[in-house]
Amino acid sequence: MRWVGGLTLVEIILVLAILGILLTIGLGYFNPDRIAVSQASEVLSAQVTRARLEAIRNNTLGGISFNTVGNGSLQVWVLDRNNPNLANPVVLQTITLGQGDFPRVRCQSATLTASTSSTTNCPNAGTYRFTFDARGVPQEQERLSIVLSNFAGSFQRTVCINQQGRSQVVSGTCP
Repeated sequence: MRWVGGLTLVEIILVLAILGILLTIGLGYFNPDRIAVSQASEVLSAQVTRARLEAIRNNTLGGISFNTVGNGSLQVWVLDRNNPNLANPVVLQTITLGQGDFPRVRCQSATLTASTSSTTNCPNAGTYRFTFDARGVPQEQERLSIVLSNFAGSFQRTVCINQQGRSQVVSGTCP
């Protein structure tokens, strides 16, 4: 008797069912909104370090300003040594959420924690400034947390900036 090699219909259906279940579980991790929010939060965290290094490099005050109007925006700035006016800093880079590189990302809220805590829910007007001196030491003894999310609000990341000027990205609330 000759045996014919191959798969039966039941085996093929079983393999397809297992593949379907694995794809359903795995597709959530490849969601473009999830990737965009993660990238935007990592970029925002890296800009805090950049602001500190620019202050040291230029030997002047420098920092970041996060504006909560609309979808939110971030500016990295330093003061001009010849005209050190905090009202008119030299802007090195502006990142606007909801357009450009981050069209799927918006600011959900920003919280400044010092002796008193204040939270601004985006898109309400509010500007948060984190300043470093020429040695890279933060001028404020406060923490800033910025929550970024997709437009549906189904995925979010929090960028935490501590009193030492170090930033980290977390899934929930800042430690």
